[in-house]
Order: sequence, then structure tokens, then C-alpha cells
Amino acid sequence: MACTAMNSATDQEPCCECDHGVLLWDAPTNTTGLGGKGRSLADLVAAGMPVPRTGVVTITAYKSFIGDPRISELISAILEGAAVGADDVDQAFHAVHLSPDLRTSITNLARAVGGADGEKLAIRSSATVEDLAGSSFAGQYRSVLEVDSTDEQAVIDAVTSVWASLWHPAPTAYRRAFGIAETGVAMAVVVMAMVPATTAGVVFTADPGGSPGSARVETVEGLGESLVSGERTPKAWVVARDSSEDLPSIEARALELSMAIEGLSGRPQDVEWAAVGDEVHIVQARPITVLETDDGFDSPYDEHELTTAGIVEMVPGVLGALSWDVNSFLLEEAFRAVLAGLGLGMRTPAVDRTLVRRVRGRVALDFDLLRSTASDIPGAVQELEEQYFGITDDVGEEPSRSRSRLKTILRGIRTSRTRRRAIDAAEVLIATVEKLRDNPTELPSLHDDALLAHAQRLVDLASRGLAAELGVAAAAAAAHHRLEQLLEPHLGTDAPAAALRVISVDRGRTRRTEDASAAIFAGPSWREIGMEPTVPASMQRDTNQRDALEAQLTALPGWRRKRIMTGQIVDVRIHLIRRTIADAAEQLERREATKAAFLELGGAVRRAHLEMGERLVSRGALRKSSDIELLSTTEVVAALGGRSPTADVLGRRGNWLTRYESEGELPVRFVGVPDRTPVPLPDGDTFEGWAASGGRFRGRACVARSADAEIPEGAVLVAESTDASWSPLFVRAGAVIVERGGPLSHAAILARELGLPAVLNVHAATSFLDGRTVWVDGDQGLVVIDEADESG
Repeated sequence: MACTAMNSATDQEPCCECDHGVLLWDAPTNTTGLGGKGRSLADLVAAGMPVPRTGVVTITAYKSFIGDPRISELISAILEGAAVGADDVDQAFHAVHLSPDLRTSITNLARAVGGADGEKLAIRSSATVEDLAGSSFAGQYRSVLEVDSTDEQAVIDAVTSVWASLWHPAPTAYRRAFGIAETGVAMAVVVMAMVPATTAGVVFTADPGGSPGSARVETVEGLGESLVSGERTPKAWVVARDSSEDLPSIEARALELSMAIEGLSGRPQDVEWAAVGDEVHIVQARPITVLETDDGFDSPYDEHELTTAGIVEMVPGVLGALSWDVNSFLLEEAFRAVLAGLGLGMRTPAVDRTLVRRVRGRVALDFDLLRSTASDIPGAVQELEEQYFGITDDVGEEPSRSRSRLKTILRGIRTSRTRRRAIDAAEVLIATVEKLRDNPTELPSLHDDALLAHAQRLVDLASRGLAAELGVAAAAAAAHHRLEQLLEPHLGTDAPAAALRVISVDRGRTRRTEDASAAIFAGPSWREIGMEPTVPASMQRDTNQRDALEAQLTALPGWRRKRIMTGQIVDVRIHLIRRTIADAAEQLERREATKAAFLELGGAVRRAHLEMGERLVSRGALRKSSDIELLSTTEVVAALGGRSPTADVLGRRGNWLTRYESEGELPVRFVGVPDRTPVPLPDGDTFEGWAASGGRFRGRACVARSADAEIPEGAVLVAESTDASWSPLFVRAGAVIVERGGPLSHAAILARELGLPAVLNVHAATSFLDGRTVWVDGDQGLVVIDEADESG
């Protein structure tokens, strides 16, 4: 690649024709050899942005250098997993002498950038894997400042140091955390005239803290390196993206230029700038890598009214990707089957619009879709709300004839073939689960494809089982309602309570095992959460309550006996009540047994998922087996085939699940995404800092004094300040607390990219947090010492 003039801000001409260096004075048409940062700067120059005089030592030069056998052997060892320290990498690179032609090309380029006055240089990395859309590599590679452009050896040493930093432990760990292939990575080097900055800073054109429509501006006096490294706490402003009225003039100009750069690139930007007096220079711009609004698995938002009634009891809490995939399929199939049994076939296929939705990690039903489905039958909307969701719409009553028509249909499901099919399917589910319990599958002996097929068969069985559970639950509710109706003329408002007391269930068929899913199908088992299976309230009632009820009824004034044809005196109403109680008990027992079988089947699916998780842990794709929950069903298949999402993606998903948990329950009825008050943090000493990376995490704090310290997997990393060399510690951490630095420092950027909750600027954190159990709330910028753990 020839040197091509590339900076319209200077009148200098190109310095040379060579493959090893290019001056950014008139943006070259071919930028493939400039690396990420160099290519971005070339685009800015071409757009007329005020970029300091700049050149690039191209990738061609780097590849020429690493052709030396000593360097190629070192890189091969690192690629094979050898642990090589940064100092050892530097020593190996500096021991290799550049060819005379390469040395001359680089030093000529440096003199051209330094200009006639021999200005100092900033020599920075421009790797092929840098400033990417999904990972910024902010600060991962070396920068050398204040290099004398006339000192040939200083220039060569600086360029060599930048090349060497490509293979330091920190960026190596970062690439592996993000799943970025290391074979073929290369390093160009940006050579830029130093700006003698009086003020420097960073602009995020979209606030990474999540303020809608806002940008964030941070500044420090002098050079900007202390800002991004976190060594100094900057001044900061969060302002409207389209207005700079609240900013000082220098910062306002920086915001104006940054928004123009966003306009050129088409996506929010992280822009570094330096000012000399009133003149602002752009020294770097890259895409903002993390601007997520959810974990990627929520349903699309629209104007439909949603409800949690009737479903939150079935699927409580927050669902990860895998549980959502499984349960949404089961629920959609089951609800559509039940509605079809009511004569309410849905016009809209599930592929076009789902009845079951996910909002901020939790499950809801599309109530408007239910309304549309029921609208063909007069009175159906009200009846559906009352019968299935426990709520009544505020619209006026339908004519009694219409409501009687629907009641006839609903009664039909309780007495017809539909009810019989539900009961038969429930009995099949119960019997099948008993056989599975007695003949468990040896999961470790199955190869990957067989394990996947085994799990799918269980889910297919569950899809029929859940429809059966809904059917027998409706039958049980109907039997209970009939008993209430029989008792109401005699007991009035006491009838519902009396009906509850007398219906008892034989526990023989309804036992719940420790290996069954505790609450959500395919979710954690009772054994996993360390609890004994709970016994439903309906199975804890006194079986002698029926005699007491009969005595209460027969003692009522006006209670009469009736004579039948045989002459025997029989109390027909008591006989009818006994039969209704027996029917309600039978249906309730079947409902509980079906639910217990369904959740036991869910436990079997959970064990299959965890077996897959163990295999992925052994292959380095997951940190722990339960992280299988962070993968969708298609991703599980791909991961077992060797194509897993990267650690940063999984980390951010886990972060989102914790954030969803902190937001609390969804309301009964809502549209879009409802506002919710965060679940309060536990009692304990609370310390405020800057919210740098969202989410919550609870863990043991571990103070690290240097980048080569060791911390346990999943610990809360606590440090005075950090720089890019700390990346391996961030990869191991569950959350981050730093005493100094702002939300745009390397620590904040890396925490966001890795999905780690982070709170920065927590005064003296290293002096009192070591070994304590803490909550890190990266949304509110709070650190709380867990008193419950401390007292234990």
C-alpha cells in the first residue's frame, strides 16, 4: 500500500511510497491495512473532522516483523494456551531487529507526522480486532505517549511495544471471553501528533447509563489518559443529545462534533477528544458496544393489553432463555388446545401472534388476543375473564340469553368428551411419569444427539400433559363451584369457606419428589434449591370436616327430609352434597396428581439440561452447568456442536435476569412495559458510588491490589483503580467495585461489555470490604453489606 496524503487540515505532501506506512492526509481509497482505529480515523479525515496529523504503520509491516521464527514460535505457544507474561512477550519482541527497509519506512513516517517542528507523537494500537461493533477492546492494547518524532530508536521501541501488546495476557483473555478468533489477528499502529491538551474528555453520544435521549460528556484537565484509565474522577454531564445549552463551550463543541460523527457512522459513538484552548481535536471514535434494553428474549412490545392473571401461578418469577423457550411452547400449545375445546378456535396462528408473551423476563397473556378470539360468542369475554383469569371487564352485562348460551358451552367441557379426554390424558401422564421414575435414563451414557432427543421427547410428553392439567384443573374448579352453589342457599357468605374445608385429597398419588421442578417446568428442582417439597393447602385439610358440615346443615331451621318410593327416609340434599364433595375431591386429587407429575417430568427435563451444561463446562463453553439456562434451545444444539455464544454475551444475559428479579412482579393488567418499583435491597451498611454497569449481584468481596492478583471465580472484584491489564480478573469476577474512575473509564466499559454489575468511585472500598458478602447494584450505584450473612 502506498503512502497516500490523508489530512486536509495540513498543506504537507505525502512523504513516501511504501507498503509499510500511510499518512492520513487525503483519505486513501484502500483502508484494509490500517486496522480498526486507523480505518476509523481515515473516515473521519475524509469527512473533514479536526483530526491531528496522523499516519499508520500498516498491517503489512507487522506481518513482516512477526515472520521472524522467534516471534512466530512465541505466538504459536500463546495460541496453544501457554501462559506467557507481558514482560516476557515484550522482551521477545524487542529482541528482534527490524529489517533496514522496515526501520526506515517507520522512522520516515514518524518524522512526517512530527512535522518540521519535530512534534511529540502518540503511538497507539490499531488491531484488526479493535473498535468492533460488539467489543471495543478499550485500552486493551498499549499506547505510548510523548514519543520524540526525531528519535529513531524511541519511535521503533514504541511501535514494537504496541505490536507486542497484541499478545499480552489481558487482550488475550479479552478475546477469548468474547469468542474472537485469534488466528490471523494483526496489529497496525497509529502515529499521531500529540495534542498539548489543556482539556480532554470523552463523549458517549448515547448515555450508557440508560437515560433516554441523552448523551454523556466527561472531562479532565490535561491529557485524557487519566480519564479512560480511571486514575482520575472526571467532571461529568448527562445532557440532551440535541442540545448543548447546559455545557461549557469546549464540551459543547465536543458534543457537536461527536453527534456529527454519529451521523456519519449511523450508530452511537464513543468519541475521545482533546482541546487546546478553544480548539477541539478528535483523537478517536468507535461504536458504543453495549446499549441493550433487554436480554434479547422478550416479546416485541405493542399496544395490546396483557395480563398475568391465570398464568403467573403456573409460571412464577423470571425465566431465562431456555426455560422461556420450553415453557412458552408448552403454554401456547396448552392454552390454544383448551380454548379450542371451548369452541373458541384462534384465528391467528402462533407463528404470527402468540398468546403467551415475555415482558422483562416474566410471563403474561395477550388479553386483547383472547378478547378477539372470544368475540364471536356473545358474553364470552366476560365469561372468560371470570372463569379463567379471575377478573371481570368493566363493560356492561350481555343479555342473559347470551350468557346462558356460553354457560352451556362451558358446562359442556366439564361433562362431555372434552372433559373425558382431559382426564384420560392426565391419567396417561401420571402413569408415564411413574414408569420414568422407576426406570430412570442414564444420561451420562447418552451421546449428545441422543441426549437432545431424550429431552425433546420429554417436552413433547409435557405438551400433552399441560393441556391435560389445564383441563382437569377446570373440571376441579367446576366441581368446587357446584358445591358452593349447593351450600350457598343454606350458608350464605360462609359457603365458599365451608366448601374448602370439606374437600380433602388422598396424598397417595400426589406426592412430590425432591427431583421435581419446584415451581417452573424444567426449572430448578427442590433438591437444587435445598428445600423439602411443599404440600399444597388442599392436601392438609381435616378429613372429618364433612361430618361437622352435615351436622351444621341438618341443624338449620327448615331443613326437611323427603320420603322416596321405598318408604325409606333419605335426606336427598345431604346425599347430593356428599356426592358433589366426593366428585370435587376426586377432581382436585387428579389435578394435584397431574400437576405433581407434570413438575416431576419437568425435573427430568432439568436433569437433561444440566447434563448438557456439564458437557459444555468441560468443553469451556460455560462457566457452570446451570448457565445452560442462558442459552436458547437452538443455541444449546449449536453449543453442543461447538458454536456457543461468547462469555460476554452470557454474562450480560445473566446480568439482565438479575435486573429483572430486582424489578418485582408485573401488574395484573397492563400495556407495553409497566413501571415497577425495584425490589428493596436488604438491610445493611450502604455505600454510594457511580452506576457504571447495570444489574445486581450478591457475592463475596475480594480486594485485588494488582493486575496479577488472583480472585475466586464469581467473586466481587474490589480495587482502587484498574486498567486494561486487569481484564483476566474481570473475566473471572461476578461484579466490580472500584474506588476511583467514572462511567466512561476502562473499568466501566469492560464491565458493561462483560455484563458485570459495577459501581465506581466508592470511597475507601478496599479498606473495609475484603471478605464481606455484598450486594452490588449497578443500576442505582449502591453497594450494600449483607447483614444477614454477616450475622450468620
